[in-house]
Amino acid sequence: MNRKRLAEIIREARGDRSQGKFARDLGVNPGTVRNWELGDSEPSLGNLKAIADATGRNLLQLIAEITGEDTDTTPTPRVAEDVMAIASKLPVKEQFRLAQIALALAADSVGVDLEED
Repeated sequence: MNRKRLAEIIREARGDRSQGKFARDLGVNPGTVRNWELGDSEPSLGNLKAIADATGRNLLQLIAEITGEDTDTTPTPRVAEDVMAIASKLPVKEQFRLAQIALALAADSVGVDLEED
């Protein structure tokens, strides 16, 4: 694992929060976050998931970025609920926009003009 890149990502995820505040948000000791940022240790898989969530990535995307692996990290949804699980992580305004786009695509596929009066 590229600890230098991991440290950069953790600092990005932390944003303007202190190491202590970020640690509390993740449920770890502040010294743990400091060690991650110094490259002295690596997060557990559960903590990597929490860091991924904090940066808006999924776990596979985060690991690919840390390791430098060029891999397709886009999850393949199999049912509508899979898409909704991803969409639920978007800000509400983007969720609404997504619903509008989906409705427009569905209407277009069956020849319905949503602009009609």
